[in-house]
Amino acid sequence: MKDLNWFYRMSFLSFLWVTVNAISAQAEPASLFKPIVDDIQRQLPNGLKMRLPAYLPHEALALHPFVQANAKGLQVYLSPEANCKQPQCSVGGIAVFTQEGFSPWSRQLEKGTPVSLPNGIQGYYLALGKAKDADHYVLWQQDGFGFVLGTDRHSISQQELIQIAASTVVEPPLGGLEQGANVLIPGQPNVTGGTPVTRPFPQQPSLPY
Repeated sequence: MKDLNWFYRMSFLSFLWVTVNAISAQAEPASLFKPIVDDIQRQLPNGLKMRLPAYLPHEALALHPFVQANAKGLQVYLSPEANCKQPQCSVGGIAVFTQEGFSPWSRQLEKGTPVSLPNGIQGYYLALGKAKDADHYVLWQQDGFGFVLGTDRHSISQQELIQIAASTVVEPPLGGLEQGANVLIPGQPNVTGGTPVTRPFPQQPSLPY
């Protein structure tokens, strides 16, 4: 009887572990991004998949997202201004790039500090600029695409930025409208490399909080 009780306890724990992990894998992006999901799907270059963070610091939830895209990638900018639609008034954001679009970053990743992200993904923390006015980034490759998460240092800490990146890599990717949404695709081997010649997220003043 003891053996049978032990078996049922272990079966329940196994079921609970699988259930919790399944729920975690299906977590939604942070609520801040919900109003622009359609914009992302409409503007994604053909073949690209976008991932959005599930975690953001509480203060960041007051920011306003907007989307810009071209043939080489899609960028989601975050701004403290509700009517901002230009990178110049943003304080950071996240981008997905084709291999061609990511190449300016990948050439200089050796200047970054390696960070371990979930699912065995190798990321790189990178600071650009001078001292306290530097912008900082986490870069990684996933699904065969390049991802760049960036902000100015006044907004959030390095640790928080890495946490945001970690919450992003485990989110199901969004596809374009012609590709279908939330389609999981096989991961590709990570490609190492290292700083951009031009930054997708320019240095901006600190957030007003």
